Amino acid sequence: MLATEQDESTYRVYYRSYFLSLLLLLIPPALLYEHGPSLLDGSIDASDLAGLIIGIVLPLLGAYYLTEFACFSFSLEQDVFRWRWHNFIRRREGQVPLQRVVKVRRESLESSGSAGLGYAYRLVVILDDDSVIPLTRGFSGLHGRKLDQIVDQIRAHLGHFVPVR
Repeated sequence: MLATEQDESTYRVYYRSYFLSLLLLLIPPALLYEHGPSLLDGSIDASDLAGLIIGIVLPLLGAYYLTEFACFSFSLEQDVFRWRWHNFIRRREGQVPLQRVVKVRRESLESSGSAGLGYAYRLVVILDDDSVIPLTRGFSGLHGRKLDQIVDQIRAHLGHFVPVR
């Protein structure tokens, strides 16, 4: 889910990605329900135990990788750009003066497959030292047009603070 919020002095972008993670988290309990009795009485054979372990670990790793919560804010009143990102285990956050923000843009990644070319996008902020701060770790093909609108709104909000290169 991608959402924005704006008042006179602050523009915020929120990103939440957890739906697919929740579906993946339903797999381990289902496997434990199916294999639980044989696991408890010790009658599970080695191949079923290996499958159970893989069936529990892989969805947990997938849920860890796919879950993210992020927030960007551009505050004119406080003259600061803040970002915060976290998932189940890790957290990253920081802030810089708005004068260091050089560009806000939509970054794209092209991929090809059996259905032809496809694109995935994410929002990034580029600072004056050429460092890139992404809104998300991954790219999504769901928010292409919405990201263009958000970039335009952020540029309009920041106005003369952001020289576009």
